[in-house]
Amino acid sequence: MTNDNEELKVIYSALEDCRRLIAAGKVQRWDVVKWGVTVNVALATAVAAIPFKGVFSLIPFGFAVLEALVSWVLVLHYNRRMTGARNDAKRLVDQMCKRGINYDSIMGTNVASEYSKGSEYDRLELNLFGVILFMSALLPLLPIILRATVSPSS
Repeated sequence: MTNDNEELKVIYSALEDCRRLIAAGKVQRWDVVKWGVTVNVALATAVAAIPFKGVFSLIPFGFAVLEALVSWVLVLHYNRRMTGARNDAKRLVDQMCKRGINYDSIMGTNVASEYSKGSEYDRLELNLFGVILFMSALLPLLPIILRATVSPSS
């Protein structure tokens, strides 16, 4: 009986670790998006403050696109880590069920069903983050477009 209790303690501890990894992953994804947008706003501000000429005016836009791509890769990395933690949580709940603890009925949820979506679990959030990042990459183009529309009439 002692061995079973020790195994349950390990399962509970590991399940708590999974919850923490998922919570940390959500914060990390948001931080990547937040800082990515901040960098692109800074690039747009630089373009507005410094009158780049010709081809050089597109360099900040290129940096913004590159930054958005790198940010997106980081968001996907954190999402993969969270998917791994969810898969681990499913296995741990299965282990609890084998030991007579029905986690799903206690919590009023079906962990296997909820987490079966894999990396698509937070699809809406991921889509929103992608739109935010790639729209922010367009910000350095706004001063260039505004200058082009204002300059001919001046």
